[in-house]
Amino acid sequence: MTTRDEAIAILEEGHRALGELFARLPDEAFARRGTIGSGGEWSAKDLAAHIGVWEELAVETIDAFGRGERPAVEDWFEESGAADRVNDENVERFRNAAPVEVRARFEDLHAPVVAAIGSTPDEMWSGAYPYGGDDPTLGDRVGSLLGAEDGRFRHALAHLADLRAYVERT
Repeated sequence: MTTRDEAIAILEEGHRALGELFARLPDEAFARRGTIGSGGEWSAKDLAAHIGVWEELAVETIDAFGRGERPAVEDWFEESGAADRVNDENVERFRNAAPVEVRARFEDLHAPVVAAIGSTPDEMWSGAYPYGGDDPTLGDRVGSLLGAEDGRFRHALAHLADLRAYVERT
């Protein structure tokens, strides 16, 4: 299991790297659709919103678990294709948002997830997670929500190559 400090370090690395690349894009290029993502249909703005959505879900999961409640996200994942549906719905949700709003949201949502992880007591972080999925502990579940194929908490890092390639072309 990933420790809280390790999780935060991975998340901070990914956030910093994406943020630096987002900052190199003028608003028009940041919002240009069909430039990145799985299949190349997203914009950098879509990616920023996408990362924020999963950070929000992670905070909600930690909060619900701390209250002894089943996190709402678990109900979503009982259906096949749930992650793709969440991604599609939220790209659409922010499609018409101004680039400045999405950039601010990307920054504003990161601090709460880091704070939530950092303030989670060790016994809760490593405590059994009985609400679903293949994750044995809360820390593992949060890591999955913020994870990618190459590991827990590596979601932002997984999108880095696509974004970097786009920024270098722009």
